[in-house]
Amino acid sequence: MTFDPRVICRILAEEGTEFVVIGGFAAAVRGSTVLTFDIDVVPDRERSNLEKLARALRRLNAQLRTGSEVLPLSINADFLDQMQVSLTLTTDFGDLDLVFQPAGPKASYADWADGADHVDLGNRLIVAIAALDDIIASKRAANRVKDQAALPALEALSEQIKSQT
Repeated sequence: MTFDPRVICRILAEEGTEFVVIGGFAAAVRGSTVLTFDIDVVPDRERSNLEKLARALRRLNAQLRTGSEVLPLSINADFLDQMQVSLTLTTDFGDLDLVFQPAGPKASYADWADGADHVDLGNRLIVAIAALDDIIASKRAANRVKDQAALPALEALSEQIKSQT
């Protein structure tokens, strides 16, 4: 399996799913050189969107990722509606984390969507990408080792971008 976040985003978009890309891939789109091996998205929790998301996840052949195990999963809107914080998945195109309640001050899809920009990832694939400062705030709040390691580079990138405007 090759990690291809653009294909994941394309399939989500083709199904009409409303989502914001957060985390490392969003930071990479913003110019970060910190490596990432998964894509994190905050989906809209509206029922109709969860149905679209479930269709996209079935197309992606999403399976539950638990440490070193991958478990088959029956995905539908009811299942997704029960998720509280996050769901870690593996797909035919790489790892995908659905983050239903991100760490930090922005706790919902609407919060993240407010600060996001719609970015062309190529071939007219327009995707909502989280603001860099929102990504930084979330990583600070999550306070995991990998987030702490990424923060200096992300903060430097943020300062560089601000100094250019």
